[in-house]
Amino acid sequence: MPSTILVAEDQADIRDLLVMNLCNAGYEVTAVADGVAALASQNEVASDLLILDLMMPGMDGLEVCKALRARGRSSPILMLTAKSTELDRVLGLELGADDYLTKPFSLAELLARVKALLRRADLLRVAQSQAQQQPVLLRNGDLEIQPGKRSVRYRGELIDFTALEFDLLLHFAQSPGRPVPGARGGHVRRHT
Repeated sequence: MPSTILVAEDQADIRDLLVMNLCNAGYEVTAVADGVAALASQNEVASDLLILDLMMPGMDGLEVCKALRARGRSSPILMLTAKSTELDRVLGLELGADDYLTKPFSLAELLARVKALLRRADLLRVAQSQAQQQPVLLRNGDLEIQPGKRSVRYRGELIDFTALEFDLLLHFAQSPGRPVPGARGGHVRRHT
């Protein structure tokens, strides 16, 4: 089943170009012209990925992003913007956007970013599914790992990890002394 993508862009020529190229790449695409329609479209079924224009009438892309994250929606969001200031990008990322693309942009780059965001979302879903099958808490001395919440505490202090770091730590905690599958050049062994 193809991934579903919502495109919210008020400029018809850009919106049509995006829809055509995304459909040609095999995605199922819904297109709207403003933020209010984008938010309404996500009420029933969440798209696998959203492409939001930053500057739209009525409700801009940042407001849509913030509202979706407040509802607990975790679909990846790619923000399109004519603004290229660092402050705009930082604000968008802090409100929950996953990536930014500044206009004018290359369609090849857009498609590559879409593919990467969808791949990352799939990996996260698999990890969350596996985490639900794992124990609620792993403990080793002062180290506590909660696989379902993807959180780690050491001596009671919460430690931030990237997704890869967390996955590696969890693997090591669950499989002491066993090799890491798929490591380049053979296997990596954990030394304690």
